[in-house]
Amino acid sequence: MKRIVYGIHAVRALQAKARRIDTLHLLPSLKLRPEFEQLAIDCGARIELGNREVLDALAGSRHHQGVVAELRSMPDYNEDWLESSFATPSEDSLLLALDGVEDPRNLGACVRTAAAAGVDAVILPKSRGTRMTPVAEKVASGGAERVPVVLVSNLVRRLNWFRNQGLQVIGADSGAATLWHQADYQSPSVLVVGSEGRGLRKLTRETCDALVSLPIDRSMQSLNVSVATGVLLYEVLRQRPCGL
Repeated sequence: MKRIVYGIHAVRALQAKARRIDTLHLLPSLKLRPEFEQLAIDCGARIELGNREVLDALAGSRHHQGVVAELRSMPDYNEDWLESSFATPSEDSLLLALDGVEDPRNLGACVRTAAAAGVDAVILPKSRGTRMTPVAEKVASGGAERVPVVLVSNLVRRLNWFRNQGLQVIGADSGAATLWHQADYQSPSVLVVGSEGRGLRKLTRETCDALVSLPIDRSMQSLNVSVATGVLLYEVLRQRPCGL
């Protein structure tokens, strides 16, 4: 099944990685049509002109801005790839695990921030939460082209595997006594952020080497998961001497 990416900025971002687009669907009235026709030529893609109803159906949304791309299959980023890539982690290895994020917009925002922060991979459990839907792709604005997104069959088991390879696992938990900036992120790390509202599952929390919290006003229940992810990732970059 082909991946769908839609929206002006999200489709533009595909060119930066020389991503092969299979078919680019455009509204005939699109003002930026010459730009995207050239993008299709550069990528060796077919161009299909269609009315708004056709593009709505392809995108599963009315918010495609007149541009919908059908992509060929992504590289096979799976658990075998994780094990070959992180059997011996580097000093600056950094992964992000999302424990059941349900809103594709939040997922897309997390992936976009992860790509900006130089994260090596984003880990999602197969059985909980959303996946990289077209909505998530649009919000990620090309982030999924820059950082591998990997589905794992058992998140807790995979986190334990990372620990055995020498990565520390640090989870975000609102009840943690340690504040986010008090933890030491200079070692190879996996950051784990929980789902909207419920946070980390009990087993996930117990698997973490350390838990950190972000203070919020008592009138609010929690931070948006993508905001919390951004704060944590950029604290890692602040502490690491090499940065990006």
